[in-house]
Amino acid sequence: MTQLRPIVLGLIFLMFASPFGAMVTSSNFLEEERESMNAEGWDRDIDVPTWRIGDEWIYDTKFDVAQLIAQANVSASLNTLTGDTTYTVADILFITVDGVQTLAYSLDIDGDFTSGNSGATLEGVSGRLNIGYQGEDLIRVRDLAVINSEFTLDVKFRPFNLGFLEQDIAEITFDTTYLAPKEKYDFPIHLGDQWYMPFQSGTSVSGSSDYFDPSEFDTAGPENASWQITAKGTPTDGASNIDYTGCGDSYKINEVNETGVSAGYNWYCPAVRYNSWISVSNAAGFTIDWLLKEYNPTDSYGVSASSTPGTRNVDIIVDMQFLATLPDSEQTVTATYLTSPGNAPQANKNLQLRYELDSYLASPTTDGNGITTNQLNVSTVVDSTPSSDDFTSNGVIVWDPATDIIGATTVVIDLTVVGIDLVAQADSIIVTRIRDGESSILSKVTGYAALPGDLISFSIPAQNRGVLTSPATEIEVTTPDGTSIRENIPAIPSYSEERITVNWTVPAETSIGNQTLSFTVDPDQLVTEDANRSNNDAQINIFIGRAPTASLNVDSGKYTFENITLNATESFDEDGGEVNCKFEIESRPGLIDVLETEDCWAQWNWTDDGQWSVRLIVTDEELDVDIIEYNVTVLNRDPYLNLSVVQSIDVEQKVTIDATDSGDTDTVSPPGQQVSISWPGMACEEGLTQPTCTITPMAEGIMMITAVATDDDGATTTVETQLDVLNVAPTLAAPELWYGGANLSMDTTGVWNLDEDQVALLRISADDTLSDRDDINIEWSPSDRDVNWTETTRGPASTATVSWPDSGMHNISVVAYDDDGAQSATKTAMVNIRNVAPTITGLGSDVPILEDANVTFSAVVDDTASDLDSLVVCWDMNAAIDSNSDGNPVNDCELEGLEITSAWTTRGIRQITATVTDNDGAQALASVNVSVQNLPPSATITNSTSVISLMEGENITLSGMTSRETAGDKLNLIYQWDSSHYDADLDGKKTGDVDFTGPMYTIEDLPAGQWTVQLTVTDDDGEFSIATIQLTVTERPADGFIESVSSAIGTVPTAIIGGLGLIVILLAGFLLLTRKRSGGDVDDFSNFSSMPTGTPPAPTMAEAPQTPAPDYAPPAAQQDIYAQAGYQQAASPSMTQEQMFAPTQTYAAQPAAAVREDPFAAVAANPFGAPQPQPAVVQPAVVQPAVMQPAVVQPVVQNAGPPLPASGLPEGWSMEQWGHYGQQYLAAQQGQPAAIQPATTDSTPASPVSDISGLLDDLDL
Repeated sequence: MTQLRPIVLGLIFLMFASPFGAMVTSSNFLEEERESMNAEGWDRDIDVPTWRIGDEWIYDTKFDVAQLIAQANVSASLNTLTGDTTYTVADILFITVDGVQTLAYSLDIDGDFTSGNSGATLEGVSGRLNIGYQGEDLIRVRDLAVINSEFTLDVKFRPFNLGFLEQDIAEITFDTTYLAPKEKYDFPIHLGDQWYMPFQSGTSVSGSSDYFDPSEFDTAGPENASWQITAKGTPTDGASNIDYTGCGDSYKINEVNETGVSAGYNWYCPAVRYNSWISVSNAAGFTIDWLLKEYNPTDSYGVSASSTPGTRNVDIIVDMQFLATLPDSEQTVTATYLTSPGNAPQANKNLQLRYELDSYLASPTTDGNGITTNQLNVSTVVDSTPSSDDFTSNGVIVWDPATDIIGATTVVIDLTVVGIDLVAQADSIIVTRIRDGESSILSKVTGYAALPGDLISFSIPAQNRGVLTSPATEIEVTTPDGTSIRENIPAIPSYSEERITVNWTVPAETSIGNQTLSFTVDPDQLVTEDANRSNNDAQINIFIGRAPTASLNVDSGKYTFENITLNATESFDEDGGEVNCKFEIESRPGLIDVLETEDCWAQWNWTDDGQWSVRLIVTDEELDVDIIEYNVTVLNRDPYLNLSVVQSIDVEQKVTIDATDSGDTDTVSPPGQQVSISWPGMACEEGLTQPTCTITPMAEGIMMITAVATDDDGATTTVETQLDVLNVAPTLAAPELWYGGANLSMDTTGVWNLDEDQVALLRISADDTLSDRDDINIEWSPSDRDVNWTETTRGPASTATVSWPDSGMHNISVVAYDDDGAQSATKTAMVNIRNVAPTITGLGSDVPILEDANVTFSAVVDDTASDLDSLVVCWDMNAAIDSNSDGNPVNDCELEGLEITSAWTTRGIRQITATVTDNDGAQALASVNVSVQNLPPSATITNSTSVISLMEGENITLSGMTSRETAGDKLNLIYQWDSSHYDADLDGKKTGDVDFTGPMYTIEDLPAGQWTVQLTVTDDDGEFSIATIQLTVTERPADGFIESVSSAIGTVPTAIIGGLGLIVILLAGFLLLTRKRSGGDVDDFSNFSSMPTGTPPAPTMAEAPQTPAPDYAPPAAQQDIYAQAGYQQAASPSMTQEQMFAPTQTYAAQPAAAVREDPFAAVAANPFGAPQPQPAVVQPAVVQPAVMQPAVVQPVVQNAGPPLPASGLPEGWSMEQWGHYGQQYLAAQQGQPAAIQPATTDSTPASPVSDISGLLDDLDL
């Protein structure tokens, strides 16, 4: 990338010379012969413009650097750089210039230019070149002179158009100051005006670049420039035009430096108050153009950005009393402050009048018409730009400090002020020379010069330097060959001009010397009002010379890199004067270097042999040139070759001989192709023409190596060297650890990582000479913690199957021995054995259980084989208590083992956590929640005597001891009795109170009547159950009634029993014959203390598919669950209470557990101590015999039951059973709690009478 330096320097110079720095070299403008220009009046368009903060100009910018690159001695190409440049008025401020407070504009300049993707190729790399430009210029308000120019240039290159490869070529800031400010305009502007200016300029450069030192651009010193307005019209270069369409009255201003070389041009457009085209062309090989595309004035209406500037909304118009005035005279300055549209005056505005050239300030205020007038003495001061059309022209400013609105005009001062003064102004002649089809504007600075055959075009002015319009007249021109030409000129306004064009072709025989063109305005003196006829005649001289003669002598027989003298000192100019010489040297194919010398002598050397072109351009003082071309012959040098190889190498080991340190100092071939290398007698793996040669010596001893380098001209260089081939010990590659068929990678610390007991494969390969390779012994030491553990293999490849039972770091070492005892270097590695934490599963999902019900949990644990025997399983049974006080309440070790069984007497949620721990302390845990559900009590009343044959005055004892409840809650049950015959709380109501509290209630001295006794049983969770019994108490008969009847038929009991016995025998026989019921269909039970244990017929799999068990939901307080489960056969007899409500469990099989003893079981089974009868009926699947109890007479309930399922009546069921239990059967099949069936809880005492009643019940009577 160092080859970018010439391009970057050229671009920086180009930008440094931009808009306010340089102008043009050529113009295609040529007025037609004898054309008469229209009269030009003095209007505001030619006077100094004013700007506003926010005004914006946008230029289409084009860089053409093709010639620059061609002369930069780089292998590069570059498209035209394009982009937009934006000029914006950023501020209006004061700055002190040469001790004078000066009002100035701050003009921001911003541009981005690019070659486009693949638009630049540098050293064979295609990419994108980007240039960023940001600057600020300070412009004097009164005449647009440049006070200071500062800008930053940022050059970047993107190889292959990739942004992430972007390279910063340079970022440099230039700061240039002009003293006095550089006046590129001389207002008011007139075609043909010329002005001159000497000034001092200084530039300081800062920034950074990897390719050059920015300080080399620092400059300071005097300069002298001149300008001339050479054309008026639409901006053009003959081929291109600007996009903005409203600049048809632009003025072309050419700039020439003090040596007469054109520095550029710009087209000033009054409509946009600034330049419409800026063009820079330089002999270094570049051109740049700024072409106006948009103008966006602020505070304006009627604006079209591409064509129309519109009108300012508010404006200050400044007028002078006279168009011109004498030095040190008084002038009235009038300022009118208006708004548009409508020209509404701005009254009472405090303004500032500034005549800065004389340091004059005034503070006028506008009157009711928006007008202010001031008397101004123009003084005797003159500006720094003497011009051809006045003595001096000085700017006057009227400024509103509150709004930054500015008005301005120019005071024209002349030494004489008359009504009419016709002037033949030689300095205003525009001279255009056309040679070989190319035109150029000649400057007075260097004089007007031509050669025979040139076409000279003269644009000749007739000026009126008076304050009144002159009458029409004539102008007479005498050409250098004596031809006289007369043309009419119309009336000329004050301080204006009219022009004619005269063309003259220099004859071939014209002698060397000056030729004169003269002209006279009003030759016949027809304008009598002309106040000064002494200036009506003028002439200019054109020097007719000859082109210089170039001569060049060049050394011969020189080699590359030797200086060759280029001697052009014999060059001369036939018309006299000095000559300058410029050598254009072909330094590489297609690349040109330029050397300029005043003594016409230079030296140059070439890096490659061959024929090279030298072009000599000789320029004389009139800028005429002569060109000759010469081919220089440069001789070739032999290539150089240096071999790089080790002194010795092990036998059978590859060795590479490197000849890349070779080349041809005088080649132009790309790197790597400068020379070709051959290896005579060598068997190179790369082939025989590569810069390296890799071989494998198979024999010990000294080996000779030869290499030959050949350059692109056929010259050769041969080099020989020796290689000592040695015997070697075996070598080991790096050990590898394989697991699961893959080579394990080490971590960032260089350690392998495995788990305990993982079986892996250690692998390594050894090498030696061919004769020793098969006898290599490889010995492994897999762990430094076990010095007795070694694995030895024979052969160049070794594998060892290993596993490590102990966690931690293990150092592995391996060494190889050959059959001569030579030992390889020991290879080491480290493996970190990670402990594998145990796992625990098998607890299943959360489970609901009833109080006092056992549940068993089994844990399934796993670990590596070496750790299995060390595993410990701990159970935390209460997550609310942190028994080991370690801050974690779920890791306590309250029980140990793989399986536990537990039960809870109170309801609530229990979190059970099992933790397994291995011998390294690694743990795993699993938890399950147990929802312990309360089972509400089921109230049951048993009685000691018959409840339907009570006699007034008798006593009865009722028992609630047979009420059902879990063993844990049985001790805490509360029994509350309420009889409808007794008002315990004396509230006037015999029900709704508690007559007695206790498990057994004895009612004494019963009154006659029907009485309801209610038992409410409540457990410790506040859930309760209610049972009622009806007592029928008859009035006691009159004394002697029973005895009288007994005497008639015998004893009363005898009569009753006899009659009932006969009835029972008849009915029993009838029923047994008609129903033919088997003993297994008995579904009634004769006491309240025994749950049914028989299993009713269950549906087949096809009839009743399995459904998920229901979620547990405790029954309502009044729901008699025990009655549903057993006593009234409301659910399937095969389901216990726990089975009905527990979901399907996934736990391990529950072992038999001791059932909690029911402290009331004995009493409940025989609450009154009556003798127990023998078992009555045995069911086929009964687990324990049913115990006969006194029969209870129950009312017959007519119940058809729910609709039968689609599969029909369950196998073994009767319709009567379906009527009683069908609803519970369906609910059990569908996973729902069984519906509550009507229940009768009345009971009868165990007596002979009640036995008969029970028999009747068994017989469904």
